[in-house]
Amino acid sequence: MNSLIREAASYPRLLRGMLEWKSDVVPQKVFYGADERQYFLYFAPEGVPRETVVVYVHGGGWNKGSPDFFTFMGQRFAREGYRCIMPGYRLAPGHPFPAQIEDVRAGTWAGLEYLRDRGMDLRRVVVVGSSAGAQLGALLCYGGELAGRFAGFVGLGGPYRFDLEPTLSMKRLCKGLLGGGEALPAQPYYLLNEESPKTPMLIVQGLEDAVVGYACGADFYRRALEVGIPARFYAPPTGRDSHSVYVAGCFLEECETGDVVMRWMRDVEG
Repeated sequence: MNSLIREAASYPRLLRGMLEWKSDVVPQKVFYGADERQYFLYFAPEGVPRETVVVYVHGGGWNKGSPDFFTFMGQRFAREGYRCIMPGYRLAPGHPFPAQIEDVRAGTWAGLEYLRDRGMDLRRVVVVGSSAGAQLGALLCYGGELAGRFAGFVGLGGPYRFDLEPTLSMKRLCKGLLGGGEALPAQPYYLLNEESPKTPMLIVQGLEDAVVGYACGADFYRRALEVGIPARFYAPPTGRDSHSVYVAGCFLEECETGDVVMRWMRDVEG
């Protein structure tokens, strides 16, 4: 119960940070489908960009959120020198799974083609996802037609399996996502095996995460190591490990979790 109270108490600070955020990058908006949510935003850094391109997948419990709402994420990566693509996707329950991952794959491909057509180097692409976006990012990296094409995966607070000590929030959200459909294809944990792409990953999971639960991320990390995927695990410090604080708030201000993510990405660049 204390973790739920802490989670609720974090929302005003997060909203204040979003309202006070100083936007310094105007993204390009490009539609890749007929639905109003089938678009991507492209954020271009000032000056000479880093070699790595970031695909950032937003969260929101699969039933809310959009790239337009989370523009500060893309702007933060652009400030760090990364070109960033943010694919939008259709939301549950109006569009049950697998609509979300179908759109993320299509939007990612369209975004990368957009950059390729402009002569940009796409040899190193890292996928980053927060919360539901981490689940979708893991599906993108380790399953489907684009699996194996990425240089790294960063998952912050991701629900990688739905059957391991699910919280009340996860039970409700998963029911809305699946709409009575099969749960197994939506769980990245069950994609990982000895034949999986050996895409390095950084898993960030809060010990006091009342939305997803600590065990979900820790178990995904252990499974990655078991099948030979290079993986690192990071637990945010106590007091900074409420779900919204470390999956989104870390992009709004200087903090240890954000620093860990950026250092890991620089390490991937070599």
